[in-house]
Amino acid sequence: MWFADAHSDIGVLIHLTREGLMPRNLVDTYFEQLKQGNVLLSIIQLGGDFEHLGVDLRESESVLAVLESITREVKTDEGLHIVASASELEEFNVGRPQTRFILSLEGCAPIDPHFQVLESLYEGGLRALALTHNGRNIYASGCAVENDTGLTRDGERLLDRAAELGLILDLVHIGEKSFWDAIEYSSTPVYISHSNSKRQYDHMRNITDEQIQAVAERDGVVALNFLSEFIDNPSKPVSLERWVDHLEHMVNLASIRNVALGPDFFRYMMPELDYVGGVDNPSALPLIAEALGARGYSEDEIELVGHGNLLRFLEGALD
Repeated sequence: MWFADAHSDIGVLIHLTREGLMPRNLVDTYFEQLKQGNVLLSIIQLGGDFEHLGVDLRESESVLAVLESITREVKTDEGLHIVASASELEEFNVGRPQTRFILSLEGCAPIDPHFQVLESLYEGGLRALALTHNGRNIYASGCAVENDTGLTRDGERLLDRAAELGLILDLVHIGEKSFWDAIEYSSTPVYISHSNSKRQYDHMRNITDEQIQAVAERDGVVALNFLSEFIDNPSKPVSLERWVDHLEHMVNLASIRNVALGPDFFRYMMPELDYVGGVDNPSALPLIAEALGARGYSEDEIELVGHGNLLRFLEGALD
């Protein structure tokens, strides 16, 4: 069985490594873990509304530099490929041993209101974007903003251009008012790349039952995060069973076709982060399949969660 990861921050580490600012072994170890875990599809971030590993990713120049570094990395590694169309995803059927990357933004602060940067990123392979990180930008408000003023006029214009380009909308990190404004305004395919159930555990990064159902009604997917702090009180060890509780709640609200994996692995730079049940890097993903099997999910259902749902969504969204 192979796995698909709806959210990875490895892109900036690739950039810093190619610039000689980080040791090569960190990237090489991560790529080896992808192979060990049989991760063949990963949505990776070019940047967003935050600083990451000393790089200010709110700056358009930084995001364009990350894109260039990822492009160069892929060109020198036959085991990697940047996906720009649905037809490239269909090649999974021939069993080519490659990990395919889909490029995304985790917040649109780097995007100028004239969308010149957006056009450049799209030409380089960008195919998905989240409007915000936790804070506010000129387009919308994130989940940590006390006064969520919703989708702005510039945000509407951005969604219009994203729809014209065929970009996918990631509704992660966004505030509730901005979420509802965006999902009601745009007909763009939507998913949530790394969040869990607010009903199961009340955290600002988690999402309500109504949000889960709204994404499912658009035939989207919600990919569940593996960070313990989003799953239960992190003052005590958080079990894989609690993560499955979040998934099962979403399945009951929507269906088995609307859930996926969004681990948010980042221990290669922050070893203090705690992940549920020790699933702290890509090589450990088979433990998720075991936990689902122990809960009574069939092999076919586990494959849907492991990769089938995200693959189906992306094939339709990128068509």
